[in-house]
Amino acid sequence: MRNKYAFDDGTFHLTEIFDSIDGEGKRTGLMATFIRLAGCNLRCNYCDTKYSLTLADTAETLTEDELVEKIRSFPWKRLTFTGGEPLLHPLYHLLDRLGKEGYENNIETNGAVPLYRERPANTFYTMDYKCGGSGMKEAMDLNNFKLLGNRDVLKFVVSSQADLLEMKDIIETFFHGNKNPRFYVSPVWGRIEPAELVEFVRKNRLQDVTVQVQLHKIIWDPDRRGV
Repeated sequence: MRNKYAFDDGTFHLTEIFDSIDGEGKRTGLMATFIRLAGCNLRCNYCDTKYSLTLADTAETLTEDELVEKIRSFPWKRLTFTGGEPLLHPLYHLLDRLGKEGYENNIETNGAVPLYRERPANTFYTMDYKCGGSGMKEAMDLNNFKLLGNRDVLKFVVSSQADLLEMKDIIETFFHGNKNPRFYVSPVWGRIEPAELVEFVRKNRLQDVTVQVQLHKIIWDPDRRGV
């Protein structure tokens, strides 16, 4: 079940591991263990985790068992795998193993790497769609939309009215019926005001779009790591 973009050495390149609240998405405000893996195939112009973009930035290279030991040292059963881009790593067996142990896995993925067609145990996706304002729109793998379901989140991070219109078009074009993911929209910090998102959702009667802000950037300094 290896992703075709995965690193080939079978190890995990860990930037940091810490516990904090989930700052966005359907588990906002709940404590979780965050596993930040190094390496990313995109270069979004608003990236706030540039310290995790390349393998050269990582602090540790770990085997699966070593990473599991670190995860078990925290008390939380909610896990958030983030990056970088976590699906560049050979995660399937690890996710399935942890899911069968009672952990709930949240995979924060950038939308440009194929999702697993066979879902690991107790795993959901929080997947980005990179709008034009990110500079990475052309990298999006639209086939991933078919693999999202009710448990998953499709997240739009927007920096302009043009990005908001693009979000609306994506939702109306690709998502119909009762098996849609949950839709979230959040502002690029410092580029667009959250009130503009609320007004757009109101005027366009987007019944199922949740407006959010990154809670951790409100509680702590926006540039603080490990929160």
